[in-house]
Amino acid sequence: MKFFDTGFLQPTHTKNLYWLSFLIFIFYTISLFYNLHLAPLHTEEPRRALVALEMLFNNNFVVTTILNETFYDHPPLWNIVLAGSMKIFGYNTFALRFPSAFSFLLTGILTFYMGRKYINLKFGILSAFYYLVCADLYFYFCVTAEIDIFYSLLVVLSLYSIYHFYQQKRFLLLFGCAYFFITLAFLTKGFASFAFTIITLVSYLLYKKDLKLLLSWPHLFSLTLCAAAVYFYFYVYGSFENLEHYLSEMWGLTHQRTLLSDRFSGLATHLIFFPLNFVAVIFPATLFLLFIWKKEQIQNIKAQPYLVFLVITFIANFLVYWISPGARMRYTYMFFPMAVTLLTYPLFLELGKTNWKHKTYHTFFKIIMVIATIACFIVPFISYFSILPHLKYTMPLFSLVLAAVLLYHHQTKGHTKHLFVIGFMVVCRLVFDHVALPLKAMTSSSAPHQAYAKDIHKIIGNKARLYVFSQEDLRTHIQTPFKLYETAAYLEMSRKAIVTKTDQCELPGYYIFNKQNLEERESLYDFTISKVDLALVRID
Repeated sequence: MKFFDTGFLQPTHTKNLYWLSFLIFIFYTISLFYNLHLAPLHTEEPRRALVALEMLFNNNFVVTTILNETFYDHPPLWNIVLAGSMKIFGYNTFALRFPSAFSFLLTGILTFYMGRKYINLKFGILSAFYYLVCADLYFYFCVTAEIDIFYSLLVVLSLYSIYHFYQQKRFLLLFGCAYFFITLAFLTKGFASFAFTIITLVSYLLYKKDLKLLLSWPHLFSLTLCAAAVYFYFYVYGSFENLEHYLSEMWGLTHQRTLLSDRFSGLATHLIFFPLNFVAVIFPATLFLLFIWKKEQIQNIKAQPYLVFLVITFIANFLVYWISPGARMRYTYMFFPMAVTLLTYPLFLELGKTNWKHKTYHTFFKIIMVIATIACFIVPFISYFSILPHLKYTMPLFSLVLAAVLLYHHQTKGHTKHLFVIGFMVVCRLVFDHVALPLKAMTSSSAPHQAYAKDIHKIIGNKARLYVFSQEDLRTHIQTPFKLYETAAYLEMSRKAIVTKTDQCELPGYYIFNKQNLEERESLYDFTISKVDLALVRID
């Protein structure tokens, strides 16, 4: 049977649908990593890069530093992961971003596994794909070297272990895995991590009327091992640095994100807009709300023990962030697979129907597909995109692919129709990778930092020492002297040597000064960051 015969894609051809799902997954994986290296480091990426690089250069994977000065921030696991990625892929932006994108993919695979095991295979495919194309994660956050997606994966592994092994009555594995993964989460982002597991254990076991398990030897044994691991980490850290100061800084990070921060003035606004923002950023699963507002759908969810666990876990944990004005949306990424899975189930039960809800949902996507197809065709004729001359050859091809996806979406139904919605999102991400990321590389406000680093590297070479002269304290990466962390990240990657902050200029080498403090020294290179004029000088 020819592929272009839509009979190939009808719901009765189950095996063919699985092959189509696999094909989409392959292109999805490509979309995650295509041109991942191109966009300049931005926002908090340079900080992550500096910490990971200096771990490698100092051969110290316990104490974090920026510009060779102790930086009291999160525990080191994420930076160790970044350092390991750079050892594998080299000192480059792809290596820094790979762990985040890969963690996102692994979370999707975990979502598929749980959906397949506790509902069925088709549901596992659909719920996993709709999680993997959540717009906020797929088009933005998994393209960065940030911590949150990796951290969310660890939290989800901990929480899903509770349900998975409770069903099997394997309590040592239940508590062992739950505390193992949440201990890794603690080593990634600190004290608040344990709240996820504690809240979930208490809530779910209370629902199951099995709270006595918390006094069982598997729980007490696993809890003891977890406490021992935390103690050992702090013991090792204390052998290098001031432990009391470090604990104070870690508690401060936790404190400022909860009601403990006393930011009650923003609480009312937060209570209203935080859940609305959450629903918005899980698009396109947001649209599944069309299918859930029926009494029988709520009953259908109650009939599935796995979904009941997700409801309990989501509500009990999300409530903490809902009442915390300091919470940001990226702190809730571990709830995305839960929310998408829950919203997908009512849709899944109605896949065979052709009611107004399905028509509304698919009509919306048809309109978006038509707009995207036309946009890809006309992009090469817009002057703004002329700096990417290859687009006049490639964008018509993308336009044809989108037109084909639109055609198949129109002619298919049920599960297959949703696979072509996923396929559309994947093609859009490939277009984003092909157009937006090269544009960012050329036009982003962060792009000059890469050029500064390249110019400085040419002047000083690989072996000469490079210092940043400043008498200010470095408490956060924002307080890095002259906001040099972006340029410094590129310098450390290219030279494979640390840029050191100093308040003295007695040692021979190259120094970066604020021009106001140049004191008749001869400048070898001038550049400007955040309206501060800087100069590179040599001191013998």
